[in-house]
Amino acid sequence: MGVSPVSFRRWQIANSDKALSKTIAQRFEIDGFAAHLLSSRGFVTDNEIADMLGIDDDFAEFIDPFTIIDMEKAVERIRRAIESFESIAVYGDYDVDGVTSTALLYSYLESVGANVTYYIPDREREGYGMNCAAVDKLRESGVSLIVTVDNGITAIEPVAHAKELGMEVVVTDHHMAGESLPDAVAVVNPHRSDSRCPFVEYAGVGVAFKLVCALEGDAMAVLENCGDLVALGTIADVVSLTGENRRLVRLGLRMMQNSERIGLKTLMELAGLGNKAVTSTNVAFVIAPRINAAGRLGSAERAVRLLISEDEEEAAAIAEQLNDENRERQAIEQIIARDFVELLAREPSLLYDRVLVIAGEKWNRGVTGIFASRICERYGKPCIVISYDGEDAKGSGRSVEGFSLYNAIAACSDHLTGYGGHTLAAGLSLKADKIEDFRRAINDYAAHEFPQMPAPVLKIDCQLPPSKITLELCRAQELLEPFGADNPTPLVAVMRLRIVDIFGAGGGKHQKVTMERGGTVISAMKFSTLSEDFPFQIGDVVDIAVTLDKTIYREKESLTVVIRDMRLSETHFDEIHEGRQLFEKLMRDEAMDAEELALLRPTRGDVGAVYRTAAKGYRGGADVLGCRMKRGGIGFGKLLTALQLLTEGGLLTSENDGFVLRLTAVQPNEDGKKIDLEQTPTAGRVGYINR
Repeated sequence: MGVSPVSFRRWQIANSDKALSKTIAQRFEIDGFAAHLLSSRGFVTDNEIADMLGIDDDFAEFIDPFTIIDMEKAVERIRRAIESFESIAVYGDYDVDGVTSTALLYSYLESVGANVTYYIPDREREGYGMNCAAVDKLRESGVSLIVTVDNGITAIEPVAHAKELGMEVVVTDHHMAGESLPDAVAVVNPHRSDSRCPFVEYAGVGVAFKLVCALEGDAMAVLENCGDLVALGTIADVVSLTGENRRLVRLGLRMMQNSERIGLKTLMELAGLGNKAVTSTNVAFVIAPRINAAGRLGSAERAVRLLISEDEEEAAAIAEQLNDENRERQAIEQIIARDFVELLAREPSLLYDRVLVIAGEKWNRGVTGIFASRICERYGKPCIVISYDGEDAKGSGRSVEGFSLYNAIAACSDHLTGYGGHTLAAGLSLKADKIEDFRRAINDYAAHEFPQMPAPVLKIDCQLPPSKITLELCRAQELLEPFGADNPTPLVAVMRLRIVDIFGAGGGKHQKVTMERGGTVISAMKFSTLSEDFPFQIGDVVDIAVTLDKTIYREKESLTVVIRDMRLSETHFDEIHEGRQLFEKLMRDEAMDAEELALLRPTRGDVGAVYRTAAKGYRGGADVLGCRMKRGGIGFGKLLTALQLLTEGGLLTSENDGFVLRLTAVQPNEDGKKIDLEQTPTAGRVGYINR
């Protein structure tokens, strides 16, 4: 396999206005760290700060739902349907946002005596959103009014088809509108170009909540009944946790903690959250994946039933299914990861592309988006994972900041049968025999529009001395919960720490690292990192980016410091990034000038030094190895070139599963023949100097 470094991110530490932070701390009587977080994240007015701290949660008015265009029309039509006992269908979606939206609106309409049913399209057979075949089914069952939730804004043809059949449609959605709107009775979407709503970042469940508020007339009463659903869908859809979303989630989490919703309560207990505090973090990473599993591996209709069920046996059975399917989903991800490694062994050049396009036969389409996200994070590049079956193929993509995946895919639409999405995530469909054409097209687009691809960035809130990493600091940050989009869990950098001990915990699956600076000792956990894959050594001087977690055991609080990123303090990101970009340019056989080639061309002594170091069995990020080799005067570009020469020459094996670079020495040939690295393909590219 060729050499390709795993991702390393540029650390971007937020600017600090100490005077402003001090003013905020004094005015609102809060800890200085919380005040710094508010100011550095741009929350500086009294209203913004009060909103972030939840000062008026229990008393402030909610935004008038009728400020959303077409809300009056939607309410009038739905009320008429309720009063005349028309058959209403709530048309949802198979993800958590769509499922919670469906459960919320269905439950409300049923509670007021409506003749209501719901419909969730099958992810595999029908795909996202309304489709004409589903409209036909609903018409055959006697439905006269369809109300969409979390979809419908682009359903021009299905809405027109419903109208031809004598049905009417009310669209409620939160996705971006196209140039034309569907010809529905009402199109309720805060993102409409003519929107006058003061807040537009609702999830689909947030828009459904506003609709029910408009129907009922008492927002707080509605929230008391469905706040748990609103919080769950809003967190899962990763919309901005600012403005009214923040209040909805904060109050909703409080209700979820003591939820009387049988299915949700059962699922939380199965997931191990029965006696734990419900936070936005464990909702996002523990509860939401289990509900999503319903649509990924089967029918999402079961997830709706779970959330509306009043039968304990039914709820328990469905919760068990979803819990099991979440484990199955994880197993399927591992299978795809294994196939991915095998694919790279056959086609290592794929990793040198600006945009990674990875395709596999009959990969489960319900998990391609998750896998694309993991690959994007690990390699620091936009990634599209495609599953093909016969002639048809579908894919999901994720991107890095600064590269609009939607624009890139749109520029290659001639090769596709369909696509949609936004800047950082998108989906597409195409014919299987067009996959390679699409891969070339999107990489040509990237080469033309981005001579230098955007570097992955790790946004850090502040830099602190080790003495400040305390339980009190962890308590201070809790003022800004719930955390999520636009208000992430605080990330703190601590610089120039000397490693004094490394202990493999959990059977060597996690690393407990003890570090010291100026007499202060910090112990931190690096989870999901095998001992043999941990490239740092006792005595190394490192920088760490950490989150602070509070744990409670036997009513006693303690602090856990979790390492999210770690680097040698001597790391120079710009040099590493430039070296990687030049090396990958070389491996793509693109034209290079003499200056660029000089930055990549190793001497024989350089290659020997790299071999002696790598032959010891290196495991870890290429950036750490790069720092160690830089001490001997070997730049990062030359390191990668030397590793490639040694790999092509059969002196090293290189494995890169997207997580860790693993290098192993190969024993020389028994016949004693000298290996001539000058004859390798990379030597031909770079002009290897044999001296």
